Amino acid sequence: MSHQLEELDLNLIRLLKAVVEHRSIKLAAMQLGISQPSASRGVVRLKQFFNDPLFVRKAHGVEPSPLAIRLADEFDNILAPIEKVLLEFSEFKPETYQGSISIVVDPYLMDEHGQHLLSCCHKAFPKASLVFSNWDSISQDDMLEGKVDYCILDQETDIAKDIYMQPLFKEKRVILAKKDHPSLQLDNNDWASIAPLPLVSLPAPAAYKPLCTVESEYQRMGYEPKVLLKTFNLRVACQMLLETNAIMFASESTADLMSELHAYPMPVVNRNFSHFVVSGGYLQTHRNYPLYQHLHQVIQAALG
Repeated sequence: MSHQLEELDLNLIRLLKAVVEHRSIKLAAMQLGISQPSASRGVVRLKQFFNDPLFVRKAHGVEPSPLAIRLADEFDNILAPIEKVLLEFSEFKPETYQGSISIVVDPYLMDEHGQHLLSCCHKAFPKASLVFSNWDSISQDDMLEGKVDYCILDQETDIAKDIYMQPLFKEKRVILAKKDHPSLQLDNNDWASIAPLPLVSLPAPAAYKPLCTVESEYQRMGYEPKVLLKTFNLRVACQMLLETNAIMFASESTADLMSELHAYPMPVVNRNFSHFVVSGGYLQTHRNYPLYQHLHQVIQAALG
């Protein structure tokens, strides 16, 4: 049969799948927008081509043969390579795109920028179904399996090479504490005055392996941090800062989010610790797809 495959009309396989799913030639014809006689003729051609009955008539429809079921199951795999090429070269119109767009975001970035990101993405893809979720221990696997379209991360970690990462923006790290803090200066601070202060710690999100953490920076300078609170919630952290003399190393965006607190200058620190570099990424195999290129541009404009 292999030498006859060039004569096979792929639309007939689409018809076969529809008949298998609906167990009805009439319903399959309605789904595909063709007449029932055309669908019936197509089924006859399929039976002749594969030399198999494919479907047996029953009282309320048809029963597919094992070969028909197997062909229907493989339909997506048959067309996937073709659809991939067509998607790369197709004209993409974000304003009419009706598919789903799933984005995973570092949880702290979600607190800082989530609302603005959502607004920008909805404006760019008004008819799309949007899914926003926090990065966790299974997010990378979900991306590699194609369940997630885009990720936004704010520190270096062991991201698989199959995920194409690009910088979105860079911002300074600051010391966040209550206003009129008794031990902090508005213009300059040093480790001798900072190290004894109680610390509020924001642990790296699940599956992160940052190159430089608050704890490692303290140790690099010869100090041990005195952690008063460890939390994954920015607002809980900031409440502790309001009620005590504790400090927290945070981004400028967190400082902007918590206007009741003050951002104080950092002491001399390791270059990797002085800034946050926020990056966005999607699968390497999607680099030429207009959807993903446009999505990256939208997110870059929103965060830039």
